[in-house]
Amino acid sequence: MRYGNSKSNKFYLAGKYHLQVAGEHAVESRYPLEVRARNNSLILILSMPMEDYVAAVLAGESGNFQSDEALKAMAVAVRTYAVHFRGRHQAEHFDFCDTTHCQDLHLSAVTDRLRSAVEATEGELLWFQGSPAATYYHQNCGGTTAAVNEVWPQTKANYLATHPDPYCLRSEHARWESRISKNDLRSALLKSGVRVPADWQSLQAESHSQSGRVQLLDIVGKDGRPEMKLSASTLRFAVDRALGWNQIKSDFYELRDNGAEIQFSGRGSGHGVGLCQEGADAMGMQGKNYREILAFYFPGAVLGVSAQGLAWHLLHGEQLDVLTTNENVDAAVLTAAQRAIHIAMVNSGLQLMSHPLLKIYPTLSIYRDSTGEPGWVAASTRGNTIRLQPTELLQQKGLLESALRHEFLHILVESNTHASLPLWFREGLVLYLAEESTQALNSAALSADQMEAALQNPQSCEQMQQAYTSARTTVARIIAQRGKAEVMQWLNRGIPAGTLASLSTAQTAQH
Repeated sequence: MRYGNSKSNKFYLAGKYHLQVAGEHAVESRYPLEVRARNNSLILILSMPMEDYVAAVLAGESGNFQSDEALKAMAVAVRTYAVHFRGRHQAEHFDFCDTTHCQDLHLSAVTDRLRSAVEATEGELLWFQGSPAATYYHQNCGGTTAAVNEVWPQTKANYLATHPDPYCLRSEHARWESRISKNDLRSALLKSGVRVPADWQSLQAESHSQSGRVQLLDIVGKDGRPEMKLSASTLRFAVDRALGWNQIKSDFYELRDNGAEIQFSGRGSGHGVGLCQEGADAMGMQGKNYREILAFYFPGAVLGVSAQGLAWHLLHGEQLDVLTTNENVDAAVLTAAQRAIHIAMVNSGLQLMSHPLLKIYPTLSIYRDSTGEPGWVAASTRGNTIRLQPTELLQQKGLLESALRHEFLHILVESNTHASLPLWFREGLVLYLAEESTQALNSAALSADQMEAALQNPQSCEQMQQAYTSARTTVARIIAQRGKAEVMQWLNRGIPAGTLASLSTAQTAQH
């Protein structure tokens, strides 16, 4: 569905659609999409849950990893990076771009293996002194990681210090060599706005960082004396833009003047700060788990779902398991959840064929960060896992029982649903079966398209509640006309053609 103002420079897409970008595979998506026109180009802004974002970044940044444990480590690093740097493009009204300026993501390349790495670490972040860490990563550190202040002088982080890394040295990217003519170097610098002396003869490294990377270069004149100074990063960016990224892969190199050209004998690829991807992959292949990998590259940072690094505890039940950080408080939820399952099966006539996992988050902020849901959504279901706000918070609002019943009905309905059934019908059926409202069956306030758009991308709690009310009312009216038994069969067959049209006619006649 597409909606917007004909005079506006933007419009929105909701429901199922395909995206095709030149040179890329087509992407099938249901994420709410905003399309803006600006400067003769289109800007596409997707709204997506955090864990889906993490999986897409894994596809873009580490899809070639051999080790599953290294993928898990990367999932934590990617997730923490997103939380730490969220709002990086706030002035442009979105959080992240899809390039290496933020994190490179490939929606079309997400696999079950990548999703498994994300699910195995769901909600886990790296913390330092009560805040999400700045979890930088790079391809190969060349045997020595860089301290963060070598690259970003204003940043201080004890967990981003320089230290030896023996794991990445066997990679083909551990060492490299490049020969660049002096004419090309001068041309690249001029294009980037650096005015090089016309009679310059050579380049020399003047100073190195703590990790051994070049920090400052001298541009040497005919008399053998330095004529100007140049930062190594300025040179690298200028050459990258003009000659290609593979010419100077890092600032970790030695120089040699070969007359008409400068020879760079280098190590590693990237800035060298934080997690070395090829080193992490090698650690995983040697039997290290993702916790050990993260501890090696971010020493002093704490892995956990909160700033205190709380540990998860698994409580086993007959029909479900509960994952919690506070087993003393949440043990009673197991009984309430079993009761909610029973009610859901009785009301729907459907049988639970799986063993669900109920994951209870310790704080509202962690729930929001981990699930991507706003605070006014009490719970959400992904696959066979129900993610729940803190139970004490839901009990205070009187929402715990209804939230559990609603989500278990979701699992029952979604496991039996036809691919063609729209979200509004599934949500409306769940609300009807949950008997969460005894309101009169007035005409639905929203059309099917409006309900679908609002439920796919709710802009406020009020809009979501209006869409839920309309969905439940619409489904209830259909059941009143066709009978519950027949409508339940639509889960496997889809909504018969003409049903919505006849319902709309009936509603119009009542006005």
